[in-house]
Amino acid sequence: MKKRKAFTLIEVLAALALIIVLTLTLVVTIQAQVRQAKVRQSQAVVTTVNAQIDIAYQQPDSSNGDFTNPDALVRAGIITSGQQSQLADVATYSPGPPPAYKVK
Repeated sequence: MKKRKAFTLIEVLAALALIIVLTLTLVVTIQAQVRQAKVRQSQAVVTTVNAQIDIAYQQPDSSNGDFTNPDALVRAGIITSGQQSQLADVATYSPGPPPAYKVK
């Protein structure tokens, strides 16, 4: 009987196919997790910004404030320009009353 000292081509191809399937499964799972993390981050930013807007809106002198658009909120120091740019693609602003962002 002849002793085998190496893998056959079929065995190598089968192992390679298994590695490819596992890698593709991992990539799909990671992409779904990244998408879900982005959605959660967007929701967290919207919640934070809405809390900031709500606090400013409820101040006794808020009648003088300009809550008509996001640029006015940045000028008034209610939200930062970074928050505004984060929300530009993921949320829409409603001037109210009460003013708030809503996730798209």
